[in-house]
Amino acid sequence: MAKSAYALALRYGQAVFEIAAEHQNFNTWRDNLETLVRMVQDKDVLSFLENPRISIAKKRQVLEPKLKGVNPMAVNLLYLLAERSGLGMMPYIYADYNRRLDDLRGVAHATVTAAVPLSDAETAEIREKLGKMFGKHIEITARLDQSLLGGVVARVGDKVIDGSVSRRLQNLKREINQARL
Repeated sequence: MAKSAYALALRYGQAVFEIAAEHQNFNTWRDNLETLVRMVQDKDVLSFLENPRISIAKKRQVLEPKLKGVNPMAVNLLYLLAERSGLGMMPYIYADYNRRLDDLRGVAHATVTAAVPLSDAETAEIREKLGKMFGKHIEITARLDQSLLGGVVARVGDKVIDGSVSRRLQNLKREINQARL
C-alpha cells in the first residue's frame, strides 16, 4: 500500500475511533470492523462491491443479510470506501482502530520468541517485567525459534528486547574480535 493510502487509512481509523468514543461503543465498532474486514477479504464480495456498474442501492440490497447487526455507520463506511475504491484500506483501518483502543485501555502486545516453550510462570514473569518497562498491561503472543539457543526475544511495538543466548554469543564474538592485546 502506498504511503498516501496508508496515511488515509490512518485518518479513517482515527475518525472511526472518535465516533466510537462519542457513542462509547468501542467494542461494537471493533466487532463491526472485524466483520467488514472478513467481508472484503472474500474475493466474490470484494469484486461485487468494487463493480462500478452495480448501484449502491443494489449492493445494499444484496449485502443486507450479511450486514445484519452491523452498526449503520459502519455499513456507511463500507459503502463509502467502495465508492472511493478504498476497500483495500479496511484491514489497515481495523488495525489502526485496535491500536488506538489498546492505547486507551493501557494495553500493549508483545511477541515473545523463545527456543523452547515457555511455562505459565515464565510467561507471567515476562508479562510482569514488560508491563513495568512499558507501563501497560501486556498481552503476549509466544513463538518458537530454536536458532535462539536459549533466552527470549520480546517485541513490543517497535521496541526489541533481545535476551537470547545467540545474541549474547554474537556480542561476545564482537568483543573478542575488537579486543586489543
